[in-house]
Amino acid sequence: MRDDVQQSHKAESFAVGLADAPATESRQPMPRTGVALLTVAQVSAMLQVSEAWVRDHSTRKNPRLKCVKVGKLLRYRVEDIEEFISSWCQ
Repeated sequence: MRDDVQQSHKAESFAVGLADAPATESRQPMPRTGVALLTVAQVSAMLQVSEAWVRDHSTRKNPRLKCVKVGKLLRYRVEDIEEFISSWCQ
């Protein structure tokens, strides 16, 4: 029973220590306002192609679509998609 009380006390001390810790705002990235990133589904709807086509043309050795990789996710800037469309409409 004494071990349970000690473990409970350690958990409470740890939780209090976390609450007393200074905020780490400098570690968190500042969100950029006004930057809209599109998903693969949104880009495929804009271009009227399949999601597989969008992924394929984004992950080639020489990609036709510029993308931002967020971990495993692909995201697209609206400007880059508009540039892609205008380059193919000439």
